[in-house]
Amino acid sequence: MDRLSEMEAFAAVVDQGGFTGAAQKLGISKSAVSKHVSSLESRLGARLLNRTTRRVNPTDIGLVYYDRARSVLNAALQADAAVQGMQAEPTGTLQILAPSDYGACVLAPMVARYLEENPGVDVNLVLGHDLAEATRSDIDLSISLGAKPDSSLRSHKLDTVTRMLVASPAYLDRRGRPSRIEDLAQHVLLHQLESGNDPAWTLVSASGEARVVRTRGRLATNSGSCLKDSAIAGMGIAFLPDFLVSEAVARGQLQHAMPGLPAQTAPLFVAHAPSNGSLPRVRSFVQFLLDSYVEEPSVSDRAIA
Repeated sequence: MDRLSEMEAFAAVVDQGGFTGAAQKLGISKSAVSKHVSSLESRLGARLLNRTTRRVNPTDIGLVYYDRARSVLNAALQADAAVQGMQAEPTGTLQILAPSDYGACVLAPMVARYLEENPGVDVNLVLGHDLAEATRSDIDLSISLGAKPDSSLRSHKLDTVTRMLVASPAYLDRRGRPSRIEDLAQHVLLHQLESGNDPAWTLVSASGEARVVRTRGRLATNSGSCLKDSAIAGMGIAFLPDFLVSEAVARGQLQHAMPGLPAQTAPLFVAHAPSNGSLPRVRSFVQFLLDSYVEEPSVSDRAIA
């Protein structure tokens, strides 16, 4: 016989104080309960119940077995509940933390599609560069670009984003195109401000060596969109992700400032606390993102002239 059914029948007899009550609780016949318990005792080679005409009580061995059996049955119920919960329709408010530029340019349209498919979910999309807040208890999940998420979070890599050195044709005509990383010291650089750090770029040279460029320009801001517009206006060279500048490059408003430089890439992650992974709204949105990046061309694969 099925061991779990034997355990369940035995535990019900102990809980109800007899076979009749156990049969009513389990919705099976009294003879079926008796058969399950007899089979269990036979398999274990031990008497688990003292049977009298008025009541059934567990033996000392039966009490020990009951405690263990009840733990197994409770674990089975929790496993069933977890699976059922994961298959439930996503509901509630989903709190998402994401970098400002990625959130506005890429994530917001994805969120709109997700909301269309999941009418029971609302989204609070918090945009900012300080992803140290990703471990806050009120954040369901976060998006990060570059740095791997905190080790306390469960993360999934979504994509690889390419950062590009770009400038307007007018700027490059006026100042010339740099051919080496060292040449950037003679140019006007448009830096992105990072929380608590001096403006700097980390570039990979043709030899594969990582080089840090700290030459200050006349403009530094925490807005990638502002840097893109400033570069289009001819103010200098900017180092920006492809999702921000691909359209401007395709239109001829911006050009690769150093086309011979190796691809400067950074990973894109989605992360959440392990305990949030069982929430239908979190699980469904993570899967939505993963499916979206499989079905759609990678950001770094989109046409960049």
